[in-house]
Amino acid sequence: MSEPSWRRGARIVALLGGALALTILTQVGGVALLLTAWLAGLRRWPVWLSVLGFVAVYGVVSFVVVPPLAEIGGRVRLSCVAGPGRPYAAVNPGLCVLNRNYATPETDALVAALATHMADRYPGTITRFLDAGFPFFDGFPLMPHLSHRDGRKVDLAYYYREADGRRVLDGAASPIGYWAYEAPGADEARPCAHAKQPNLRWDFAALQSRVTRRADPERMTAALAWLTTEGRAHGLRKVLIEPHLKQRWAPGVDMIRFQGCRAARHDDHLHLELSR
Repeated sequence: MSEPSWRRGARIVALLGGALALTILTQVGGVALLLTAWLAGLRRWPVWLSVLGFVAVYGVVSFVVVPPLAEIGGRVRLSCVAGPGRPYAAVNPGLCVLNRNYATPETDALVAALATHMADRYPGTITRFLDAGFPFFDGFPLMPHLSHRDGRKVDLAYYYREADGRRVLDGAASPIGYWAYEAPGADEARPCAHAKQPNLRWDFAALQSRVTRRADPERMTAALAWLTTEGRAHGLRKVLIEPHLKQRWAPGVDMIRFQGCRAARHDDHLHLELSR
């Protein structure tokens, strides 16, 4: 008995919707899904085998096919795992699985140089990056960011201390690095307190009570001092952060700027932008 046309149409719509969602999320996942669907239809795979097939195809595409092609296009994979002589890596392996760890070689060199400086000055310190960019095509959006479209932007996790004052040598305040806010004090600047236009400044207030780590002011001051001096030689153009944290850690430095009230909050990470 042949499949009803409405059911076949629904499957096609679901497949295309899934491919679109995976493309938005990972850039290359949609291609992997469509390729798997073609193979599954050709071989008449059962559902469980189709799922395993997608995982395998996606893995091969993301970790074997994409990196050399991205390099041809001028982007490299930022390291997923820290190691000897490489004191920096993604804050969470999921960023690498989702292909959000691509940037220009100059951006990679900047992060590596900062991490080396911080590890030399504060032995054992590992620098963790958050979102960078996708492997291909300038202008392709990295949701939910308003930028991160050309391989020249990267977010860095803060350096932290435990509640008892001990330095956290490796790790952030949340599993993904974002959303653990260093909120302004009562006497500090709140430029978006009365913002009325639509924006991405979510607070996630329910999560803040779970945050036990706080940013380490000594290492944050040292990192920003290096970025705004030595970082210029690596092409660093500006650093985005909330005004109250600029005042705490790097007052009066012009290249450290406020991202505005439309974008997401920047009191949980540093946003770096290169000019080349």
